[in-house]
Amino acid sequence: MAGAVRGLSARLRDVSGLLAGRFGRPEICAHETDPVRNLVLTILSQNTTDANRDRAYERLAKRFPTLPALAAARPSELEEAIRVGGLAKAKAKAILGALARISEERGGYSLDFLRGMPLPEAREYLTSFPGVGVKTANILLLFSFGMPAFPVDTHVLRVTKRLGLVPGTFTLAKAALSLEPHVGSGGHGPLHLNLIRLGREVCRPHDPRCAGCPLLTVCPEGKRRMKAHATGGSGGVAAGGGRSEVKRSRAGSPHGEPRTESPSEAAQPKGKGCIA
Repeated sequence: MAGAVRGLSARLRDVSGLLAGRFGRPEICAHETDPVRNLVLTILSQNTTDANRDRAYERLAKRFPTLPALAAARPSELEEAIRVGGLAKAKAKAILGALARISEERGGYSLDFLRGMPLPEAREYLTSFPGVGVKTANILLLFSFGMPAFPVDTHVLRVTKRLGLVPGTFTLAKAALSLEPHVGSGGHGPLHLNLIRLGREVCRPHDPRCAGCPLLTVCPEGKRRMKAHATGGSGGVAAGGGRSEVKRSRAGSPHGEPRTESPSEAAQPKGKGCIA
């Protein structure tokens, strides 16, 4: 068992280093992002594009410039403000429910008390909110508090499955909890961001660009595809990720949390009309 753990940690170090060699080491503004703003923005990011998420957040911030004003909004008002982001009814319910509970329990709109909690306890608290799963909780804990949480979205899940780092049956939540302890100190944010970039630009669902992938030397799936392509067989470089994989990515994750298009970018609302 110890050998298997060391093997996963070593492979993640290799992956992180190769990605940094291609994309650099992304900077994250973890300690500058307000947790409650982060939570609102991340809920808005679910099942939509970055552009529509940003438009929804800007309209929300313009209509409700403070958190108390947002918390006092009627559901129909909030739904109208964020409609461009899709799933307005569900998202409005999640946002208003979260704000009401935070205010009732904490006497204000702050999640700063989570800073003093161990990571598992802080995550358990956040996932007790309806509509907030492990992915959303990890985004907030990583980017707002600088905790060593590892968010896994559909891009990260697809890449890590192809790399053989997690079983093909794993969900977003299972993959996150499995990989998180084995990411090097200080590496959770950069690895998360670079895996998303790789998944968008190279390791795409339908036509992965294996020949130009920086992880080809450590990717069993990539090697298989390259071999099949060279011999003229099926499953070559431009082959898709498989119907079951695409179907799972569209179905969303467990814990009542819809799929998020870009969790890491959603967690950094600078310049997007932040709520005061």
